[in-house]
Amino acid sequence: MKFRQGLYLKYVALSYTLFLMKKLIITFLALYFIILINNSVYGQTNTNSLINSGMTLELKNDTLFSSTGLKFFAGQKFIIGNAAGDAGQYRSIISSKAAIVPSIWGQDRRYENAIENYVDSRKSKEKVKNSLIPGNVLIIKRMGLWKNSKPHFYIVSLSSGTDGYSCDIKLALMLKELLLQP
Repeated sequence: MKFRQGLYLKYVALSYTLFLMKKLIITFLALYFIILINNSVYGQTNTNSLINSGMTLELKNDTLFSSTGLKFFAGQKFIIGNAAGDAGQYRSIISSKAAIVPSIWGQDRRYENAIENYVDSRKSKEKVKNSLIPGNVLIIKRMGLWKNSKPHFYIVSLSSGTDGYSCDIKLALMLKELLLQP
């Protein structure tokens, strides 16, 4: 009788251990799937990984190719993002009437990017600030390599229908001032 009682206790202990193991495995699987679903919904999107500071651009004919696989062409649409500059100013987008200051002896250290060193009237700057509304669409008209300032950058002419703008496309995408339209 004692032998049977000992076996019964071992059986109960083993079944309780298996029950706890099963519950632990189910809990870990549920946690794994919750994390997996959360990362797929709120994780990094493909465009975020395609736009980075190491991205290089090359202009072939009328198409601008990036080293990460993106293509930019005349007629392509972009969505206006939020301004990254002080007081709601866009750092990478300027009026098409603005004059970018040439840098004869190298990059001007007062400006992080060459396109930020430009001359424009206060009235025109305010017009750009007020007319670029996040969520609206801009269309590429033409593009080219700007060699008058250092470092060189690809300048893109954009249009919103009535207004024209110029921008450093790489800087605009990195600052999320321009977003790729899906």
